[in-house]
Amino acid sequence: MSKEKTLRISEETEVMQTTGVPAQEIDGVGVVMATEIIANLKKQLEEAKEEAKEWEESWNMCREQVRALSRQSDIISMVLRMDNVELLDLAFGFVRGCYNQQIKKEQEAENNGEM
Repeated sequence: MSKEKTLRISEETEVMQTTGVPAQEIDGVGVVMATEIIANLKKQLEEAKEEAKEWEESWNMCREQVRALSRQSDIISMVLRMDNVELLDLAFGFVRGCYNQQIKKEQEAENNGEM
């Protein structure tokens, strides 16, 4: 017997002892199982990508909220240190104008979303 044939028979015997299934049948079953495993892994990968995308969107929204809150805190701290009424009036006028602009943009976006 050649070395190759002896090695193949040894491998087949090992497969049969391990699985209880003849090696000839393992090849077909293995391909089917591998295909199913790959399909399941691809599905899991797509689900993980979707979940990661949702997490990233949530993270970005949170990060923007943190920036807004930090900026609000900075502005409040500065204003609390101001004691010149004329400068406070100027700051109030500017902030009121910015706020009104924000409200206007929000209303336009809301109207565009309805149409």
